[in-house]
Amino acid sequence: MSVKVMSAVFERYPEGGGEMILALALADHAHDDGSHIYPSIETLAEKTRQSERAVQYQLRRMEKSGWLILVGQKKGGRGNSREYRINAEWINGAELARISERSKGAKTAPNEKGANSDIKGATGDTKGAKQSTKGCKAFAPESLEPSEPSENHQPARRAPRIALHVELLNIDLPEWLPFAAWDAWCEHREAKATGKNPIPWTRAAARVSLKKLEQIHARGMSVVDAVDESVLRGWSGIWEAKSVAAEGTAGGAADGWWAGEAGWREQGRRLGIDPQRFQYFEQFKAKVCKTLGPGPWMEHLLAAVSRESEERGEALYAYLNDVHRDRLAQPEAA
Repeated sequence: MSVKVMSAVFERYPEGGGEMILALALADHAHDDGSHIYPSIETLAEKTRQSERAVQYQLRRMEKSGWLILVGQKKGGRGNSREYRINAEWINGAELARISERSKGAKTAPNEKGANSDIKGATGDTKGAKQSTKGCKAFAPESLEPSEPSENHQPARRAPRIALHVELLNIDLPEWLPFAAWDAWCEHREAKATGKNPIPWTRAAARVSLKKLEQIHARGMSVVDAVDESVLRGWSGIWEAKSVAAEGTAGGAADGWWAGEAGWREQGRRLGIDPQRFQYFEQFKAKVCKTLGPGPWMEHLLAAVSRESEERGEALYAYLNDVHRDRLAQPEAA
């Protein structure tokens, strides 16, 4: 995998949608100079969640534009792989149009019917994910603090959801975390992010998940069991398998008490948590959730807060997973 080439695709690849995802998948196989790309059509279709025919069409477009170069055809054929390389000039900063002009009769392939560069809903911005945090309240009762404003006052750039999913799936993992477990968690969280009550699967959420798995591993517990249990029970966060007992500690858990204010106050009285200690009632609810542990009440609160603001949802997600912002001070996932 070449992080260098994948970063270039995110920054400069001229098309969007499925073709961009295919470009990321090719970069995932490439060396830093763009060479040694020979996955099968079947593999690329599986990685990009597209049909083999769509992948073949997009590969032809890439070749015509000059971005992708066919190295050899000897390995071509059903079940075999051709070898490609990504144009080194483009990797080093050349514009795609200039590259294609030097190719024999090759021009940037126009968009054809049914081959639009954008996917409906796959925009760079997410509802509620604005730079301004006017009206945004801190959720963590103890340690989460508002983030400092950006110096350039420009909105944060966000990858389209499909591209972001590929990025998060291909994070460099520690040796103690099997890829199969992380793959299962990414698939589960992506499903949660697009369900009826979505809880966003973002870079920040991925970092929280990795930190929580690191904590579980440091305690000598199985990260695979933790992921399996969390996926099985439909949680948005990762908790140790033993913590399922916490679900039985919430009186009246089956009656949906979390849907109304009276239910939260009752749980607070039962747990000895006084809402008067908190500036906002939402902070009180977060404390109740964290004390009870994972359950439908936590999923309900996360979904409700995320609908209002992705930033507030990320802050709440980190707090409930016992991962504070200072522990997340690291570069964005590559």
